[in-house]
Order: sequence, then structure tokens, then C-alpha cells
Amino acid sequence: MAVKKNADGTVDKRTKEGKAIAERMAKARKAAAKKAAAAKKAVAKPTAKKTAAKPAAKKTAAKLAAKKAVANATTKPVAKKAAPAKTTVTELSVTGNKKIGTLQKEFNKKFPYLRLKICYSYARQAVAKGESISGIDPDKTLASVRRADSGGDISISGNKKIKSLEKEFDTVFGLYAQVCYTKADGHRYYTSGSNDDKTLSAFNAECEKNGYKKGEWK
Repeated sequence: MAVKKNADGTVDKRTKEGKAIAERMAKARKAAAKKAAAAKKAVAKPTAKKTAAKPAAKKTAAKLAAKKAVANATTKPVAKKAAPAKTTVTELSVTGNKKIGTLQKEFNKKFPYLRLKICYSYARQAVAKGESISGIDPDKTLASVRRADSGGDISISGNKKIKSLEKEFDTVFGLYAQVCYTKADGHRYYTSGSNDDKTLSAFNAECEKNGYKKGEWK
């Protein structure tokens, strides 16, 4: 059957046969377009996979950078060593030109619960007899009251034993010194016995614990 065509050679779609041919051609074009789209999609898939791989690479790089940062943060404090704290033992200097009263105040400031009584050497006999003794005038210097044949200076620190300090005053200055304390009831005592074997710091702390009086230097 001849198909009726237009003057320009195209199929006349107004006829039954023309309509059928137009439909077939439209289906063919649609199928071709669908096939082309499928082919294009198949070609695009590998590209999509490659593109998807890039974030993974970035993620790995980020992890490595994070690990490096942690490693640097961990090692930096180790590299900087803190300087050791300086420990100093404050010593109280006892020289001949120092006034007795000044020394007694300094001693009590360093050991608030203790007193330092300084007497002439003959006071030792009076103490042995149980008699009361009086200290030397606090306005006098140690040089003015020391024994004529004595010489030198001494230092007082918290780790020095009470008996050692008292002995040094006798040896260096030729004077009788006693470390004293005052109980809460106001009674005053000299150290003796086992207390003389304690350090100044240790006995001062013990007096504080026992509630003894503080700040009495005379």
C-alpha cells in the first residue's frame, strides 16, 4: 500500500498509514534515546566511583595529620623539662656585733613557740642547784659580753639540735644559752632530757601542736 506523502516528502500523518508510521518512528526515536541515556550512564559509573574515592583519600590524610598533631603534642612537654625547685635553708646568723635583744627577736620570729635565753657562764651552776637565773641585758652586744678568749660566729637553722646550739654558744662565745618555751598556763620551762635531742624546727612544731604560747621572745 502506497503511503501518502506531503509535497516536502514527509509522511502525511493525517492518513491512517501515516499515523502508524509516525508512531513507529516515535517509538524508535524514544528507544534510541533511552539506549543512549543508558550507555551514557554506564560510562559515567566509573567516574562516579573514582570521585567517591577522593573523600576517602582526604579522610586518610586527615587521620594522618591528626596522629601527627597528637604525637607532637605528646612530645613537646617532654622536651621542655621543668627547672627543679630551689630549696634553701634559711639560717640565722649570730655574730659578735649583734645585740642580744635583736638575736632573741630574730630567733622567736623563726621559731615562734621558742625563746632563746642567754646568760653569763656562771648561770650554769645556779641552774644545777635549781635556782632561778636572769638573762643578760638585751641591749648589750654578744662581743661585749663574750668570754675574752673566745672567738668566731655561729648560725642557727631549723635542722640544728637544741643541745648542739646550746653547746656552740658555750664554745664560741663562752656564754650559757638555753632554749625555752611557755606553756598555755603561762609557766616557763627550759628544754631538758629528750627534748634537747630534738631539732629546733621539730620542737617548735611540737609546742605549736600542744597549744603553747606564741611570740614571747623575752
